This record gives sequence, C-alpha cells and structure tokens, in this order.
Amino acid sequence: MNSMPGTRKKLRAIYLSVLLIDILAILIGAVYLYLSAEYESILWNLYGLFIFAALIGNICIAYIDDPRNLRGYLYLAFSVISLLLIPLFNSLASFTVTHYNSRSIVSCALIFALFLSGGLMTASRLLCRETEAEILLDDLAIKKIKRSRRKSTAKTVVIVFLSMILSAGIAASLKILIITEKLWPVEVFVPAVSLFYAFVALSVGMLILKLMTGKGGTIVKTVYSLVTLFVFVVCILPFAASPFMIRNAETEYLRTFGEEYPVSPDFDTEHFRKVRFSIPEYFFGTVSEGFVVRKDIPFYEGTGRDDNGLRLYFDVYTPATDGDTLPGGNSVLVRIHGGGWTSGDKGFFNNAQINKYFAGRGYAVFDIQYGLSDIKGTAEAGADRYGDFTVDDMVRHIGIFMEYLYEHSDEFNANTDSVFISGCSAGGNLALASGLALASGKYSDIPGQKVKIRGIIPYYPANELANSFGIGSSPEFHDPGKLVVQSSPPCLIFQGTSDGLVKYPVTEKLKNAYTEAGNPKCAIITVPFGGHACDMYFTGYYNQLFLYYMERFMYVFR
Repeated sequence: MNSMPGTRKKLRAIYLSVLLIDILAILIGAVYLYLSAEYESILWNLYGLFIFAALIGNICIAYIDDPRNLRGYLYLAFSVISLLLIPLFNSLASFTVTHYNSRSIVSCALIFALFLSGGLMTASRLLCRETEAEILLDDLAIKKIKRSRRKSTAKTVVIVFLSMILSAGIAASLKILIITEKLWPVEVFVPAVSLFYAFVALSVGMLILKLMTGKGGTIVKTVYSLVTLFVFVVCILPFAASPFMIRNAETEYLRTFGEEYPVSPDFDTEHFRKVRFSIPEYFFGTVSEGFVVRKDIPFYEGTGRDDNGLRLYFDVYTPATDGDTLPGGNSVLVRIHGGGWTSGDKGFFNNAQINKYFAGRGYAVFDIQYGLSDIKGTAEAGADRYGDFTVDDMVRHIGIFMEYLYEHSDEFNANTDSVFISGCSAGGNLALASGLALASGKYSDIPGQKVKIRGIIPYYPANELANSFGIGSSPEFHDPGKLVVQSSPPCLIFQGTSDGLVKYPVTEKLKNAYTEAGNPKCAIITVPFGGHACDMYFTGYYNQLFLYYMERFMYVFR
C-alpha cells in the first residue's frame, strides 16, 4: 500500500530515477540532434537505451499515478498518439522529394514532448506532500471509487475503443509470426515499425487497466494484461533479432565479396555509415546530405502502334558539391519503382530518401518511369503511362532511358561507364531483367547498349510473378535467372524471410543461378520477420542495415 513508509520510499526512488532518465533523455537527445550527422558512432546506441527506459518508465508511472488525477490518463493517451505519428512523419519527410533535410521536426518535437511531459508528471508526484493520514484516506477512496452512470458509460466506450486498437496489435503480432500471401499488403506497415507498435500496445494496455480501476473482475484484467504482454513481446521481436540479422549479413557479404572491406581505410570517412543499426536514428530519422534535385524531365514520347501516347519522365538527384570528391565519383544509380507492373511512380512513391542519400554521397541518381500495364483498367488515373504493355516493353522503356542517359551524360555529369540499377518488387524484377540483358550484350534490340552495368541491387524482386498478375513476359524476363552468365554484373539482394508475396526460395533461386553459372558475386541480405516492402520505413532496422552494405557494394564495384 502507498501508506506504508517502506513502499513510499521505494516509490520515491523510482520517481527520482525516472525523472533523471527523462532529463538525460532530453539533454543527450539535444546533443545527438546537433552532433549525430557529423559524429556517427555505435556509442549513440547507449542513448537509445535511455529512450527505451524513458518510454517504459513514463508509461509505468502514468499507470500507477492516482486514478483520480487526469495526468496519468492524458500521458498514456498522448503516448499512443505520438508513437503512431512519429514513424508517419518520419516517412513523410523521407518520401518528400524536396524535403532536403529528411528529418521531421514534428517527430523530433513529439519525442522530446514525451520525455518532457513524462518528466513533469513524475516531478509533480515527487512534489506532492501528503501526511500518512491523507495517504491512507486516498487509498481507501480509490478502492471505493463510485462513478456516475454517465461517467461509467463514457469509460466503457473508451475501453471498447482502446480494445479495438489492442486487437489491431494482436493482428499485427500474428502477421509478424505467420507468413501468408493473402495479407502481404499489411507487411508494408508492420515489421519495420513494430517497435513503435510495442510501446503503443503497452500504453493502450496500461490505459485500459487504469480505466478499469474500481471495476472489472480479476479475470478480465488478467486477460488484458496477458494480451498486452503478448503484443509487446511479439512486436519487439524484429528489433530483438537485429544482432542475429547483422551477424548473418556480415557473414553473407564477406563470403560473397571478400574480406577486404572491413579494414579498408576508404570506408573510414564521414561519407560511409559507421554502424549497421542506430537506435536513435530509428526514432529521430536520418539526415540527408547535400543534394540537388530536378523533377519531371521528359526522356521519351512514344510513337507507333506500341507506344503511341506514352510519355515518360524522370527525376535526377545529384551531389550539391563535386561528386568526384565523394565516394560515388559521379557513378550512376538508376532506380525502378515497384507496383506490380500496373501502378507506382517515381518520387514520393519510390522511397525518395534513397535517392537523396546516394546523391549526397556522390552518385547521380535517376528515378525513372516506364510504361504500365492497363490490365486493371486504371488508365484514367494517368493515361499517358498506361497501355497494353508487357514486361518486355517495360525493359525496352528502361533501355530507352539508358540510351537517353548516355547521350545526355555530360548534362548531368554522370559516368555512364559505371551504372548501377536498382528496384523494388516488380521494379526489382525489371532491374534484373534489364540489367542482365544489357550486360550480356545479346539483346541488341534493347536500347542503351553503351552504358556499362556495374551492379544490380534488387529489393525482394518479384521474379516469376508477372504471368500470375496477367502481365505478358518472355521466359527470360519472367525469370531473370535464365539471363545469368559467368560475366554477369555482381548482385546484392534485399529479402525478408516473411515476405508473403515474393517467397524467399524464389530469390534464392536467383543466387543459385549465379553459382551454377560460375559467378559467385551474388549475395542475399536476409532480414528476419521482414515482409514485402519492409524497407519502406527508411530509418528502420532493415533499411539501415542494407544501406550499410549497399553503399560499400557500390563503392567497390563502381
């Protein structure tokens, strides 16, 4: 009981500890925002532990706070809203092409607001001076809380609403644990940001239990407690698997591409990531370095029976300074958006911060369009891009861009003797098909033969799926593994183990094609619990890890 002197001393010690953690979280957080862009270090992960401690500590303090006082309820509600909004605003900053910093001010403000409001709540408890008699009376009053029918009804409605949120947490948890093709679109919004969901579930569960003070049976409260614990633990699993993910990625990369890179002095500069995963970066976002972007540049206006009316554009991201002084050295990265060959677009919908990131490191990054199949009857949404296009047509459109790039390379200061091609899902399939075809020199009918493909970087490539989507394709573009030869460009693949659409064995089949062709230069960076498009949260544990290896891969083979 709070009235017991020993309990009061223990609670006071807890309050002081949580208050100190909140203060340190604010102060160190301010230093992190000021220095992290220039001084990246694994030691910042120690600050990440303060973030966890502050969030958990504040949630627990809010739960044990006087149930007659609104501050505990308000903090828990604010925590739920903030932890849902932080990844949203981080993503908006990442996806927005002209957001040059790529770090959301709103997200940063919400994080500090959680620490500040939690600290104020805890401080108010410490400053509350009550006599033993008053504390005893408070305890008795809490146990005998009686509410008006109106207040009781309102709380019941709130509990039902919060239970629905907790049910969504159960669904998210099951999606993390179970691989199913039917729910693959949900994968975009679950594994990469599930750490936020864990704290949301904890806040929701605590808020429900707090609202049930003085009402509800022990069994009901136990069920809510167990459900909250289940969602919290499962949603932490992808984060908890990070050490294993990092170890496996390191092993795969070293086995495939050699052991020189860990000791190379070239990587010991501010332009390469020093850590494979930063906890503070997960919350605060990744800062983009200097880049310049030009949008909506036309490169093809179709004519003839096949391409009549087709208009294709690209965005180009280039370094703000001389690319020759940066790791990229003006090498080219061509990015192909996904969308099942029937939708998607460059820019916002193609995780634009990847373009910003590599432009800031000295690459000329081209985010391009290609013709989309109108098999779903969506031409009205953008008639100038839709038509009766097959995968072969899309590969040809990418080749047309490559030819345009070669002819206009001086305009963009782009080194077309060093071209990398990358794409996600359907874009990954097209990146493989076009990159391998152009590199082979056997497809003279595809434009763009003069560029030199140095590497291919597909994310969860949707190989062997086009026909099932109703999209026509030649066998070698449907399964680009058929194009692999001993001289094919090296390949670095991003693949989640829990992808419900692009199954891991299909991606592994591509790597095996490299091996069978006598070409060992193909590695799969495998992310546990990762679903389809789990890289979409740019500062997530999955994407941070892949960026670490992708930038080294490109530097070595450029």
